[in-house]
Amino acid sequence: MNGRSVSELLGELHPDPWRSDVGFAPEIAQANTQLFKPGITEVEASQVLNDWLQKYQPCLFGRIGAKSGLITYCILTETDLKGSDEAIQNKIQNARTLWTREGFAGRKSGFVILAISPTIALGLPDERMKLLAQKFCSLYLLEPIDTDQIYLDETFLEIPGNSRATWRWHAGVNYFCAQGDRRWWQDHRVPGGMAFSVNSVGHMAKSGRLATAMKDLNTAVGVPFVGGKESKIESLPTALEFAMRTIAIASDAISGKATELMPLPTDPAELPVPKCPIDLPVILKDKNFCHYRGYYHTDYTLPSEYFLPAVKRPEWINPHRLDFTYLFVNQPDNPDFTTMGTGRRVRRIDGFVPSVSEKRDGAKSTKAFGEVVSFVNCERLTKALGI
Repeated sequence: MNGRSVSELLGELHPDPWRSDVGFAPEIAQANTQLFKPGITEVEASQVLNDWLQKYQPCLFGRIGAKSGLITYCILTETDLKGSDEAIQNKIQNARTLWTREGFAGRKSGFVILAISPTIALGLPDERMKLLAQKFCSLYLLEPIDTDQIYLDETFLEIPGNSRATWRWHAGVNYFCAQGDRRWWQDHRVPGGMAFSVNSVGHMAKSGRLATAMKDLNTAVGVPFVGGKESKIESLPTALEFAMRTIAIASDAISGKATELMPLPTDPAELPVPKCPIDLPVILKDKNFCHYRGYYHTDYTLPSEYFLPAVKRPEWINPHRLDFTYLFVNQPDNPDFTTMGTGRRVRRIDGFVPSVSEKRDGAKSTKAFGEVVSFVNCERLTKALGI
């Protein structure tokens, strides 16, 4: 990782001549006008971004999160970006701590950091932009960042009650930038500049189910409900349908869809499981519910393909075979089902005795209860809660 600051890297960006000719799509241009307005507050910028995500973010989990108020935003202005790296890092980490605390209470499942900068938005997606994205992301995740790698954050949820059970999820970190607009990777565009987004589908499902249950309980006993937020997604099988719908509505960009559903194989034995865990709607019934195709890897934090000036998809880019099974295949060779789907339980009360079913499930490598570790060893969580 190079030692140059965000401010220095920002000053080295080159303008994109293609962008100066074609401009932005109307929905991006309108949001940019608002975000670039002098004196805009962080609250106002967050609302502009939240409104845009509800309407134009192709990821349905992102749309739901924005509509349901499940996203914590960290807004960095160009003034912030021209300051010290230490100040930028502190601002991101403070927002990250807030997101962790809100997630623990079931109020937030997603985290979005947006760097608002006309210099970035109008910049050329090249090696210079890549270096800035790496630096920016390293100030967030506190580790060196490379392209074509999977980087994860984590989020937590406490279940109210005597057990005070707490669960932990890994959540993938993804890059979005204004340069994607009207390019072949358009689904990863965002207004304003450059963003990193984290969304835990597993946390959203479990916290949504918890919120519905707590609301019903409070209604039954006549107590106002002020807990977490209800969601359309309250189970992992339901999340599978939304994940498939997200791929189905990918942008028909200049080189066609960058991600797409595949047909079911002729031989069902080619699938890791014989039957879909949910009754899919007619438009999805003939689609592969285990895998899909993508010309960029949707789990990579910084796909190297995003840092090429090319507008159309280069012919040498081959598709990846990507995965839905973390949402429903509970097998030892699929640990993502536990770490990103059901979550791992990380706290139990002293003297807790596992049930017979928990003991039995615990004998398998990665069941839904997962590994049990000391609550105080979760540094991010103890910091967020001031423990």
